[in-house]
Amino acid sequence: MWSESGGQQSNSTKERRVNMSELISLFSTAVVKTNIGRDFTENELQFLLTDLPMLKDEHRRMTHHQSESFNIFDNYAIELKDIKTFCEHELKRYLENIEGVHSDIVNLCITQSWLNIIEPQGSHYLHNHKNSHLSGVLYISCLPNDSIQFSNPDRIYDATLKLPKKKDTEFNTTGAAVSVKEGDFIIFPSQTLHQVGVNETKDKQRVSLSFDTWPTHIPSLYPPFKLKVDVTAGDMRIVGSPIL
Repeated sequence: MWSESGGQQSNSTKERRVNMSELISLFSTAVVKTNIGRDFTENELQFLLTDLPMLKDEHRRMTHHQSESFNIFDNYAIELKDIKTFCEHELKRYLENIEGVHSDIVNLCITQSWLNIIEPQGSHYLHNHKNSHLSGVLYISCLPNDSIQFSNPDRIYDATLKLPKKKDTEFNTTGAAVSVKEGDFIIFPSQTLHQVGVNETKDKQRVSLSFDTWPTHIPSLYPPFKLKVDVTAGDMRIVGSPIL
């Protein structure tokens, strides 16, 4: 504890008290990185890099290509069966180990799934994923020194007070870059802002498979109610009582 005494303290006493202080990080954002632990098969690479139909919507000023389908796990279930199984397993681990959720009761379902390809000079702007709980990215093909960049909205949009910084810390940073390589898999809360920098290579593609999720069953936190109509003195009231 810090001393509230007004008396003088020796330097050694002050140093001991500083060392006794405890830094508590509250409410961190959990980003988990793992790896599929194997090479992608020839059939998987053939499908993802060549056969899957892609598009680039110029009207949306897209600087990258996306698959025509946003349900590739469902529409190409045979081709992506093993990859989807791996992603679902890691989602369950995140729910249980990070969020402490009873995953046998709350089933987190993959809703949308799509492929991203970033050509040379392409990029992906800062964004998050709406109507999703957790999002995932599996890296099929990466660039040299590749990464995904996450941004801290409290620092980006907070214009209330800007103080000159002496050094960067995890508490004053505007963002963080997570390095990735082929086979890496990232899970993060969907509201987290993220982006991909410019592909500065001359002839390499950055290819990733992304998906969103939503729980298919959320148990009620309250007991169910039964309703009855109570008519007294000409007034009609609906009275609820829990069914126990």
